[in-house]
Amino acid sequence: MNSLQIDLPPFPETPKKLKRSRDILDSFTNFDEVSPIRDPIKNGKKLLRNFQYPSPENSPEKKKVKINKISSNRLVFGKQSIYARTKSLLQRSSLITPNETGALLTREYQCSTIMNFLDENIINHKSNSLYITGPPGTGKTAQLESLLKNKFLPIDINKSHIKQNYNSDLVNNNYYQPISLKERTQNVNVSSINCIAIKEPSQIFQRIYESFVTKEFESQNKTIKTMLHLQTFLKNYSKETTFVVILDEMDKLVRLTTNDTHATRIIFELFMLARLPDINFILIGIANSLDMKDKFLSRLNLRQDLLPKTVVFNPYSAEEMFQIIMDKINTLDECIFNPMAIKFAAKKCSGNTGDLRKLLDILRHSIEIVELENLMERRKNGQNSIQNNNNDDDSQIKKIGLQHIAKVFSSITNSSSTRSRISKINMQQKVILCSLVQREKTDIFQSSCNLDDAFSYYVKLLNNKDVFKPMNRNEFLEICNALETCGLVEINSGRSTGKTKHIVKLIKTTVDEKEFTQEISKTELLKNFLIL
Repeated sequence: MNSLQIDLPPFPETPKKLKRSRDILDSFTNFDEVSPIRDPIKNGKKLLRNFQYPSPENSPEKKKVKINKISSNRLVFGKQSIYARTKSLLQRSSLITPNETGALLTREYQCSTIMNFLDENIINHKSNSLYITGPPGTGKTAQLESLLKNKFLPIDINKSHIKQNYNSDLVNNNYYQPISLKERTQNVNVSSINCIAIKEPSQIFQRIYESFVTKEFESQNKTIKTMLHLQTFLKNYSKETTFVVILDEMDKLVRLTTNDTHATRIIFELFMLARLPDINFILIGIANSLDMKDKFLSRLNLRQDLLPKTVVFNPYSAEEMFQIIMDKINTLDECIFNPMAIKFAAKKCSGNTGDLRKLLDILRHSIEIVELENLMERRKNGQNSIQNNNNDDDSQIKKIGLQHIAKVFSSITNSSSTRSRISKINMQQKVILCSLVQREKTDIFQSSCNLDDAFSYYVKLLNNKDVFKPMNRNEFLEICNALETCGLVEINSGRSTGKTKHIVKLIKTTVDEKEFTQEISKTELLKNFLIL
């Protein structure tokens, strides 16, 4: 008896999903520090999981699509998108783009001062010290790293005049090319040490020694524990080479111990070592403390020739920050930022500390906000897969504007208390904030309302209170935007509640009611606004 054979149709293949949602927006994993806007990114992961790459089977033309290789087409999302490429340019490490002389943009004077110091002392085989100071994020370490890459080059032992002085016991052998090409290149041994890794101030002598010698040579010799030990070692090799030591975060040596006298003595000995005539030792200290030289090196004031030369890196101005960012972004084929948004962010950051790194973080986070907005829009439109878009689809690229920058600053200020945020705004802003809070109390079922209703309630409230004269609508909207920047309200797009559903701007306060009441009660004129 023949067995019955039934040909069943093959099971449909399950669409291949991404292994990780981060593969779509790879830059979401590139957080240098705790992100102030992790919540919207976390909420967006559900959207990211539903995206999948198009397969040859469901492609309209049934052609193979390579996601990572794009010619004339461009991805809206992914590693090759304009958003991802812009974020990559705005990484802290990628912003170092020196000119031919090794100077960073807007730091030409500081670079020239450091170069003249190195030329004068390395060519003349003189020991000396340099102290580089300035607030964090002002380019101190970046500028010095740029000079190290441009002026201190690896030794080519095939060159006759270098091979004679080459010593196999030492590591980090380099040669220094002076500004003047007529000058002969000089043998130098360069060591860069971050003092954060030092557990005890006196260990710095051993760390300097270990950074200059090979492991074999180190194991055959005694431990370097004091300034005298290090001096003896340097003296043995100073005829052939100049030793250059860069101590980054030098002020951390003082914070390692409660004994300020001990830490001060170690730092004093380091600068003394850079003044001894029988060794070729150049010390470059980098610190954020502007008063470190006066506070911890006061003993050097006894002799003016012992004081290190000082180079100050002032905080970046808003104009300098804008120039640096635009110089970097202009290398791309398209700018996704409204220039006014960059100027606004630069002004906010320069007014605080002048830290360029903060500005970079703000701009990257604003791009992430727009990426998530685009993802949600595509979700609403039923586009559940990542698709290639032709150059005609540039309208889909949403620009980063003032509202996106304001949201980032708002998320940062939300970490502070309501009391501290309210204390920073003026009287007119407090009045409008009071009207918004009172408006929300009148409708407990709906926390947010559109801006037109909020303005109408504000005018009616002030007319009833007869204390302040209402502002016009444009002034009201400007203050609402300012309140969002301060982290006191949120402004989002939404649908109207009437029969005709149209897009409106919704506003909602983000204050703690108890702290709000306590802070507003401090002003007599505003107490009436706490009563409905």
